[in-house]
Amino acid sequence: MATSTTNPTVSVRQRQVQLLWLDIWSAMVAWRFWCFMGWNDVAKQYRRTFLGPVWITLHTAIFIVAFGLIGAQLFKYPAEWYLPYFCAGHVLFGYFSALINEGCLTYIGSDAFLKQTPYPKMAFVFRTVFRCSILMLHSAIIVLAVLWWAGRLGAVQWGALLGATALTLLAASFVVAILGGLAARFRDVTVALGSLMQVSFFVTPVLWVPDQLTERAQWVVRLNPLALFLDLTRSPLMGEVPALQTWGAAVGVVLLLGLIFFWQYVAIRRRIVYWL
Repeated sequence: MATSTTNPTVSVRQRQVQLLWLDIWSAMVAWRFWCFMGWNDVAKQYRRTFLGPVWITLHTAIFIVAFGLIGAQLFKYPAEWYLPYFCAGHVLFGYFSALINEGCLTYIGSDAFLKQTPYPKMAFVFRTVFRCSILMLHSAIIVLAVLWWAGRLGAVQWGALLGATALTLLAASFVVAILGGLAARFRDVTVALGSLMQVSFFVTPVLWVPDQLTERAQWVVRLNPLALFLDLTRSPLMGEVPALQTWGAAVGVVLLLGLIFFWQYVAIRRRIVYWL
């Protein structure tokens, strides 16, 4: 007599896949929750301050103008070109750095919520991305002001910028989720990435232009995902449409991050709370 056999491992994995999709959908539906939490995080930083976010914008503006004018002399570029180039690069790299550093604390900093109520895990990922994006918009005002000063504001490729922003936000969500899960299990990840980002600032074309490197040293840019997304988002601001190769590489990175996220969360999603 034939007997039916089932593989319990497959059943558990299928169940976890279903729960992961439910978690993502529940987080998207609860957008008011993570928007409120992200906005409240920003408000806490400015509580009892006189000028609030103006301090961050003012500090960033002074640094960009001071180094931008000096950098134009050092690298022999016109100030009307180099200052917008450096300004956009500095603001965008600061955004990427904040996503990576704060992404490690996504679940660690939300343990009080996760231990009490079964909130969808991805809601806290979206909270981190939303908070970092709000803080970045403070400095985006400087970018627009510099572009206006340089007479390049009318040359901005807004359509390409919108597409680049969408890809960047999607990649950011995957990165924050991946790092949040890793850091919840291995707390050394936070310290290690903090040190790595300090080095990454100098090997990413924020201060310098990739064309200044020799052909042999171009691998520093080609193998650097931060340089890829920096070029993707900065080029439209400089009045250029990113090359098809850049778009293709960015989509490839997003797909790879999505696969890593999917594989990771099917395995660890239910364990995150126990690691906090």
